[in-house]
Amino acid sequence: MPVVTVILTKGKPQDYINRVSEGIHNALVESYLLPPDDLFQRFIQLEPGALIFDRHYGSPGPRSDDFMFIEIKSDARRRDEKDAVFKSIVEHLSKTAGVRPEDVLIILDSHATHEDFSQACGISANRN
Repeated sequence: MPVVTVILTKGKPQDYINRVSEGIHNALVESYLLPPDDLFQRFIQLEPGALIFDRHYGSPGPRSDDFMFIEIKSDARRRDEKDAVFKSIVEHLSKTAGVRPEDVLIILDSHATHEDFSQACGISANRN
């Protein structure tokens, strides 16, 4: 049950947000072999100027004002799965929402286990 947080600058239309959501979700379903209904995302939109980043550090090209952080909390994954999800997210976002690869920073937090999640009713996910 990955939980995805996307942080970007405020001002994008809902259709764009939906397409970014779809791209990330499709990449996770493919790369992590998730069931299609395993969808938990939140979008945090910051005021212009509140998202501070270097336009060149660690990137082959300059980042634009469309830069976004994508944080994914999930259970532990193998290195090949992590590499696959990085690549797949960027490819899907490019296709579904026109996001430039240089404008995507992905952070994986994969130290959680099923017992660290409660999907509903205060019951640990490992009890379902």
